[in-house]
Amino acid sequence: MDNTIHSQAYIFLATIYGGIIIGFLYDLYRIFRYFFKPKKIAAFFEDLIFWIIISLIAVFVLIFSNWGELRAYEFLGFLCGAFLYHKLLSKIVITILVKVVKIIIKIFKYLFNTILYPFKIIANILYKPYQKSCKKVRNRYVKLKRKAKLPIRIFSDIKKYTRNIIFKK
Repeated sequence: MDNTIHSQAYIFLATIYGGIIIGFLYDLYRIFRYFFKPKKIAAFFEDLIFWIIISLIAVFVLIFSNWGELRAYEFLGFLCGAFLYHKLLSKIVITILVKVVKIIIKIFKYLFNTILYPFKIIANILYKPYQKSCKKVRNRYVKLKRKAKLPIRIFSDIKKYTRNIIFKK
């Protein structure tokens, strides 16, 4: 590759664009972590996937801009792009994306509740008879349990009284 100022400026601007893309993906990742709040192991794998994606983007930018040759100004370009994105666009993009995600969540909740509404009505209709039958069954169960324990109680009482009679002086 030729090392003219024109080609180096193109490579530098491409790496700045790559840094802006990386900054945008980082904001997406932050929003994702904000809404889903992953546990430690899930966060580890999410971080790993995030860094793999960032590395792939950096490699693709370097391959398409200068056939993968590494220069110090390319790293500077990535840093400048990420810094510019963070200072100029990050707050705007985050507020817009958070609002969009909240609207999408509201839409999904509405659709979910609309789909579940007939099932809730059926459950409410069937709940009263279910509750009454459970009460009747519970009462009969308690009575049956008490009657089932009767032979055990009789046997333990007989055992206790025979012991008292035998060992009485």
